[in-house]
Amino acid sequence: MVFFSLLFAGLIGLVTVNSNMPLVSTQETFLGENEASIRWPVVHGEFSGLSRINELLDYSSITGETLEETRENYRLYGTGIVGSFFQVNWTDADFIDLTITVETLGAYPSSRIFNYLFSTESGEIVIAQNLFLEEKISELVQLCNGELQNRITTETVGQHQFTLDNLNDIGVRRSGIVFYYDFQYPHAIAANEPDGKIFFYWSDVNEFLLPEFRR
Repeated sequence: MVFFSLLFAGLIGLVTVNSNMPLVSTQETFLGENEASIRWPVVHGEFSGLSRINELLDYSSITGETLEETRENYRLYGTGIVGSFFQVNWTDADFIDLTITVETLGAYPSSRIFNYLFSTESGEIVIAQNLFLEEKISELVQLCNGELQNRITTETVGQHQFTLDNLNDIGVRRSGIVFYYDFQYPHAIAANEPDGKIFFYWSDVNEFLLPEFRR
């Protein structure tokens, strides 16, 4: 029994050492004596874009204030940024997909959501021209807009069109690609906002993708 336990542990260690897949850990900073905290992603691994990704994920660059300023403001007033957390949507040899939610408190509680798709090669945020065939981009915009229009009802507030700019708000999942569309509803009616995540399976978008990213 001991032999098999040691063998299993050795295999786990071998997998860990040989893995070049990106890993994401949590850096947690407590804001006070209660459980309110900033939970922030830190990326690890052995790939060329690592340092650039962590540079872009810098807390102050995203929120507009330092951690020290957040803690002091929370200690004095209990308002402003009152917490944050993140979700790892997907990682593979090409991409790291993260969603960071920053919770704020002013006249009412609110949150800001930041979606990031990083290239492990360059460390930069992936945009449409990095993924899709140039000659197919306008057709892809039409496809996304058609899906968006299917979600719009007579109760939807404002006029909405999926444009080329929206194509850059993109994420990767195991089974496909998601585009994010922000309806920008005010806080008071945000609960009535249509679903802005437009998802397509790989088989639906392969014809639009650059050959190296087809799955």
